[in-house]
Amino acid sequence: MARRSYRQNCALARASDMIGERWTLLLVRDLLVAPRRFTELARSLKGIGTNLLAARLKELESAGIIERQRLEAGSHVYALTESGRALEPALLALVRWGLVYGPENQHGSYHQDDWDLLALKALFQPELAGNLTVRVQFKTDEFAAWMAIDDQQMTMGMGERPGAELIVNGTIKDLFMGSGSPDELLISGSTKKLQQFMSTFALPASPR
Repeated sequence: MARRSYRQNCALARASDMIGERWTLLLVRDLLVAPRRFTELARSLKGIGTNLLAARLKELESAGIIERQRLEAGSHVYALTESGRALEPALLALVRWGLVYGPENQHGSYHQDDWDLLALKALFQPELAGNLTVRVQFKTDEFAAWMAIDDQQMTMGMGERPGAELIVNGTIKDLFMGSGSPDELLISGSTKKLQQFMSTFALPASPR
């Protein structure tokens, strides 16, 4: 399938030629969280056919936005290149826009807990972090991810982070929107430091 082109000498149009196709930004979203196998991407992007997914990955690889990284077992994962990772500020801005101006979530719509890592990073306010340095591990039977704040910068990833000072028995949604108090979810670490961590995020004001 030939790539559509706006054929306009405009940086926005040229960028849209590369990343404006359906599913492409969601692929980048998933890869900003962590490198993924083809099957992991297919599971995350419910509704995309495997042929279309393969086509999108091929297009992004040809554009230099993603690359295949071989694993020790002989399989490979897809990961963002430097130019792909440079899309993060734009995607975080779109997440913030969606939280303020986008439609409400539809009941029953598919959701993955790892998407909340990117959403939370979009709400991170460096000036609220001050000199806070902290590593937080989120851990359930089905979900493991981490976030770290250091020098007013936030990093994140999937799996377990060695040396985490705070271990939370729950997901990001459990911590920020759960029915219980945050300290009830804290397995290890200081309740005060968990509160400091949570205070570094600010929801955009809603126009509604």
